[in-house]
Parts: sequence; structure tokens; C-alpha cells
Amino acid sequence: LGLWGPTTLYGKDPHSSHFAIALSLPDLLAAGKRINALGIVTRNFAGKETAEPSVIGWVPSAQLYFHDPDGHSVEFIALLDDPPDSSFIGALSAWRERAGGP
Repeated sequence: LGLWGPTTLYGKDPHSSHFAIALSLPDLLAAGKRINALGIVTRNFAGKETAEPSVIGWVPSAQLYFHDPDGHSVEFIALLDDPPDSSFIGALSAWRERAGGP
């Protein structure tokens, strides 16, 4: 992670960035509840407001996105043990129903 002040060459042209933090699925679900309880809006892969993680099936992974106070996109991501499904992008609940999971 690089941080540059406003007087440096990189700090003169601020832009929003993205970074991801890998968590286990139980930790992702708990973290989502915690940050929602603090009033932080979480979004799915498509950018729509939701408290439920989205799943990208080709990985497969579950994730929640939110913005930090400086406008950067933060992603909590959990790799799933399920077999990949390249045709699926959607809610975790739909992924679980599709896979016959809990």
C-alpha cells in the first residue's frame, strides 16, 4: 500500500482506488453486518446497494463492496469451496439455492 501526500507528484492528482481484503465466508458475513450496523452502505458486484454478498461464479467468490471515507472502493472477498459456474453472477442466497447448499 502506498500513501502519498498532496505535495508529492502522485498526491497532486488524487483518484479513487480499489483494494480487496480476503476473509473466510463466516468472517465476510460478520464484517458485512458490522459495517452495515455502523451505517456504512454495502454494494454488490453490480454496484447496487445490498447487505447480501454477491457471488462471481467463475472464481467462485462472495464479496461485498463499500467506500472508505476518501471514496476508495474496498472489497471484502471470500473464496468459496464450491465448483465454478462461469454463467453465474448473483446473490449469495441464489448461489446457495442453485448449488443445493444451506
